[in-house]
Amino acid sequence: MDTVIGFASLFVAFVAALVLIPRIIRMAMDRGWVDRPDGDRKLHDQPTPALGGLAIAAGAVIGFVVLYAGWALFGHPASGPAVLHPTFWVGMLVVVGVGVYDDLYDVSPKAKFLVQLAAAYLLLHGGYRLDLSTLPLFEALDPYQRALYEIPLTLLWVVGVINAVNLIDGLDGLAGGLAVIGLMTLGAIFGLNGHWDVTLLILPLIGAILGFLWHNFNPASIFMGDTGSLLLGYVLAAYSLQAEVAVEPALTLLVPAVVLGVPLMDTTLSILRRLASGRSVFAPDHDHLHHRLRARFSVRTAVYILYVAAGLLGLAAAVMSQLPLGAGLLLFGSVVVMGASGLWSLGYRLWGVKDALTPDVVEETFTVDLEHTGARSVPPTPRPLRPSTMSFGRAPIVREIESVPHDLAA
Repeated sequence: MDTVIGFASLFVAFVAALVLIPRIIRMAMDRGWVDRPDGDRKLHDQPTPALGGLAIAAGAVIGFVVLYAGWALFGHPASGPAVLHPTFWVGMLVVVGVGVYDDLYDVSPKAKFLVQLAAAYLLLHGGYRLDLSTLPLFEALDPYQRALYEIPLTLLWVVGVINAVNLIDGLDGLAGGLAVIGLMTLGAIFGLNGHWDVTLLILPLIGAILGFLWHNFNPASIFMGDTGSLLLGYVLAAYSLQAEVAVEPALTLLVPAVVLGVPLMDTTLSILRRLASGRSVFAPDHDHLHHRLRARFSVRTAVYILYVAAGLLGLAAAVMSQLPLGAGLLLFGSVVVMGASGLWSLGYRLWGVKDALTPDVVEETFTVDLEHTGARSVPPTPRPLRPSTMSFGRAPIVREIESVPHDLAA
């Protein structure tokens, strides 16, 4: 019966989000609450509503009501890991609220960071934290000493995952699809470790995201906006701390990192790239993973490639969660090598090339498929490159790619 209730909550959440999206689109278009092209970061062709995250949040909440009502009626014990702490819901309200405000009026990156930190603290206060007590380096410490490490690491993890999902939200259907894959993987891992009640808690969120993706897949009629990306990052971070994710305690920190490998890898590269070029880590650019793929493939193909990568990482994480320490570390090392190979194939390098650049170096141009984007074609014009400290594909890194169509916001 629990499984029936869980999938009923998924279906209800899916239908709720699916039905809400057209109403949100009409409301946003009537009131001018749209994401307008600006020729720089927002390269979609037409003003597009960016409040899809509201439908995800509302659909998920409706699904949770069905789930808990079903458990109440049929006597499922809503205790232990199956209960989402009240601070989870407060934090969710906080990130959705700031996301809506940002989508309508804009919020500075530093202000958003502080709000994310507050949401992370709420989770921490509710008992969501990285448990270091079983790790060899920390097991001899008393709880107060471990807390000196667990608290900052938990805050870093939550804020990092929130920003990772926010940064990967650059192509139609990308962030939502990656979130579904991540949640499905976490659900499978929880089930393998005996926490099927926590797996059921994931189903309403999956249903709501799928309802949104129905309207968001290329060509999108609505974007999730910061409302959606902040929400999805928040719930992914929270669920990764909800219950045990590995039979070997020493792998507890590695398994969630592999589950969320695609957005975390993209964010890590972004931070290193911006620091290497002397820019603020909050500064946008056009060198994310999806930008590199979009330079070679259509929007849908680029998204499918990242879906496959996330799926393979999810499979590796699920297997790793059941392995002893030695085998788990070996698998993790293999994942790192494969990931590095993938980045190499996309042209990412770790060493500096600043001295090799001269003013007469010309940007490599490329042709893109405009069939599904509706974007106006901009003829590529060679122009001198500015010096940089990281190489980028066959040509050195370019801080601004002006001829990439579609909504490639960082």
